Amino acid sequence: MKSTKLFVPVLGALVVLALSLPVMAQSTTQSTTTTTQDSQPAVSQTTTTTIQDSPAPAAMAEDTTSPDTNAPMTKREIKDQRKEQKHNEKAAMESAKAQKDDAKALKHEDKAINATEKANSVQ
Repeated sequence: MKSTKLFVPVLGALVVLALSLPVMAQSTTQSTTTTTQDSQPAVSQTTTTTIQDSPAPAAMAEDTTSPDTNAPMTKREIKDQRKEQKHNEKAAMESAKAQKDDAKALKHEDKAINATEKANSVQ
C-alpha cells in the first residue's frame, strides 16, 4: 500500500519531465530538414545546429581573407535556392508516384497470379 502511494507521484513527475524535455530542447536547437533525390527513394536528412548567444570571437571578425559565411543571401541566391528546392520536391513527388504505381502494378500482378493458381487448383 505504501509503495503504491509513492509510485503515483514518482510516475507523475517522470511523465511531466518526459513531456517537458522536447519543449526545452526546441529553445536551444534549430532544425533544418532537406530532402535529397537520387535514383533511390527520397531520403530525408535532418541537420541540427545549436544556437549560441555568445558573440563571435574578435579574431574571426577581423579576418578579411576568408569569405563572410554569415552574410545575408542575395535575392538571386534565394531565388536559385527556391528553384532548386522546388525541383527537388517535384522529383521526390514523381519518384513517390512511380513507386506507388509500381506497387499497384505488383498488387494487380499478384492478384492475377493468385486467380490463375486458384483456377488451376480447382481442376
